[in-house]
Amino acid sequence: MDLDLAQVRAFVRAADELHFGRAAAALYLTQQALSKRVRRLEETLGAALFTRGRGPVELTAAGTRFLPYARELLALGAAAARSVRGEQLPLKVDVWGPVHRPLSLLGELVSAYPDLLLELSMRRSLGSALDAVASGDLDVAWGRAHDLGRPWPDGVRRRLVCLEPIAVGVLAGHPLADATVVGAAELRGHGLWIPFEDRPPELTGLLRAYAAALDVPITGTALNLGVEHTIAELRRHPHRVTPLGAWWQLPADVVRVPLRPTPYLPWSVVWRADNAHPLLPRLLALLPGPHTIRFDPAGDWLPEPDRADLPRTVPNRRVPASP
Repeated sequence: MDLDLAQVRAFVRAADELHFGRAAAALYLTQQALSKRVRRLEETLGAALFTRGRGPVELTAAGTRFLPYARELLALGAAAARSVRGEQLPLKVDVWGPVHRPLSLLGELVSAYPDLLLELSMRRSLGSALDAVASGDLDVAWGRAHDLGRPWPDGVRRRLVCLEPIAVGVLAGHPLADATVVGAAELRGHGLWIPFEDRPPELTGLLRAYAAALDVPITGTALNLGVEHTIAELRRHPHRVTPLGAWWQLPADVVRVPLRPTPYLPWSVVWRADNAHPLLPRLLALLPGPHTIRFDPAGDWLPEPDRADLPRTVPNRRVPASP
């Protein structure tokens, strides 16, 4: 059986995204071209790899079994090509998503240290990246290390690196658009809407815990297609109030308003303790240390499990307004 690596790559990206449109965009393909590659791979293997319907695609049992081997095929192919050219293997890093702090932070490091070779992926969930770290398919992952709905794998370490503040976004003209800050009383009157219901669990768990702590009603929509989809939904439903990153770039018709207390998305770097990649110690040494984390218990908010991850001595100052 001859497997086409381009088809395998299309499958792996679609499995990571669970959305053919996003996977196609990431590979610079049309959705039709990506679907054709996956179909041809399924024909070669003699089994369906995805269930397809009106909602998000899902892996079949055969697709779930094939996925770790598909990742290994791609890794071996890349390693074989680099061995011919005598190149150092890059550090495989999952940065969670395109708008969050890990991607911009690593971009700053790569700009300052061009010899820091990174190969990035975006699984949009630490839960989906943990097995890849444990198996060696990934060298490093980022995410919030709580509410994962699973035990922490043996031999995998983590370190809190930074806190990303969360604000709310509303359309221009919304009653909260002119507010300088939004507190519990204002949120109770409008509620919070999130563009997902239970996935990824580490993010939904954080936001639902915040809403519960402030006694704020919260609703969710099952389909999460990214920031553009969230903004499109705001435009369709202009009464909604949704959590957004305080550092995100937003279109002119979306107004960002700070929250008080300010919730934070904690970003931990995750790696396998016995990973011998020569670039791993260098990356860990270049990342910000615990002394850079700022958290003010009087005006900031984190769930108790995340507070336990904070350095023992945290300066009583706020996180700056921008990274």
